[in-house]
Amino acid sequence: MKKVILAVISFCLIAALFVAFGNLGGLDKISAFGEKIIHKNVIYIGVYEPTTGDYAQGGKTETLGIRYANSITPTVNIDGVTYDIQLVEADNALDEVGTASAAETLMASKVSAVLGSYGSKATAVGLSEFEKSGIPLVGISCSSQAATEGARSYFRLCSSDAFQSGVMANLAYGMDLRKAAVLTQTGDEYSKKAGKIFAEAFQKLGGEVIEYSFQLGQQNFRSLAENIAAGDADFVYMLSGSSEGEYFINQSRDEGLLCPIMGPESWDSPLLLNDITSSSRDVYIASEFNSGSSADPDSVEFAGRYSKWLQKDTQRIEMNGGNDYTSTSAATAYDAYMLIVKAIKAADSKDPQAIRKALQTLTYDGLSGTISFNGNGEVNKKQVLIKTVNTSSKQFEVLQISTVGK
Repeated sequence: MKKVILAVISFCLIAALFVAFGNLGGLDKISAFGEKIIHKNVIYIGVYEPTTGDYAQGGKTETLGIRYANSITPTVNIDGVTYDIQLVEADNALDEVGTASAAETLMASKVSAVLGSYGSKATAVGLSEFEKSGIPLVGISCSSQAATEGARSYFRLCSSDAFQSGVMANLAYGMDLRKAAVLTQTGDEYSKKAGKIFAEAFQKLGGEVIEYSFQLGQQNFRSLAENIAAGDADFVYMLSGSSEGEYFINQSRDEGLLCPIMGPESWDSPLLLNDITSSSRDVYIASEFNSGSSADPDSVEFAGRYSKWLQKDTQRIEMNGGNDYTSTSAATAYDAYMLIVKAIKAADSKDPQAIRKALQTLTYDGLSGTISFNGNGEVNKKQVLIKTVNTSSKQFEVLQISTVGK
């Protein structure tokens, strides 16, 4: 009988210890024997990116940058309590209904902030949902101001279409190029608006513009290249993702279109480095990040660490487009995650609206530059790198740093 009583008392004491230690607000759960079981405090950050469909490569590159940042900084302290940061990923590469569903999935997961998205349409649809709950959305590569106009919860890290267009128009005009072939995507209002912004900037300088269109996911650009060559354009400015850009560059050279080809920040991609030949000459892109020989030590170190992280997993290499290149998207995605972590610390809260308020006033020294926002959520940094392809080293290299834009 005594043994039974002692067993009952021992059980009760152990249970009491579990309860006592389990309710220590900011601490890890601890067993009665002093063993750490699991961290009980979690804050969720949403990853709103396309990982399937036509925009998958851009979405995967940004997702990798976010995952890497999470591996470096997996926790954050709030009011003296350590929280695990868990990523909740939602693929938004569907129709408009499916895109909204991805946003709703993240909100149902009680995310405190969201990162993304690659693609202006998905950004616009998701943002309309996140705004309802005051959840901040930190944009990595969506450059369309039309997609985010009037939003209170959007914070753009990349340069806007207006700024990039001003930079590239000035680059072309400074190269004595006077006739532009501007390529935009059929049925995409944001691509069309970006093309219009560039055309207006170039025409204001005294240039001439001829407009052409292509389809999302198009892989055959030969007839289009022939038409552009017949129109005697001095250069091409193409508003597309990296996948279409890769096809267009290679095929246009085969068809005898030898003029300079320019593209937006989305072209700073591993895809464009996979098959570098003489066709890659005279290709110019806007960019936010430099990991080349002229880069600062912090950027070079980051690119080295990131490449090694990619190399540790063949799936990561595959997601990155087949190589270990550190793109602008990856570096900016890393910055976006670290920016959110800093905002959480500044807010000392996981409440989305407190984090949004913190984002409005903080400054963060990131890989892509010093980041702060104006009253409209636009990044204050006004600098773009112009990169070209070095066909000898098979890498991008910085041609110039430009602060000329709109």
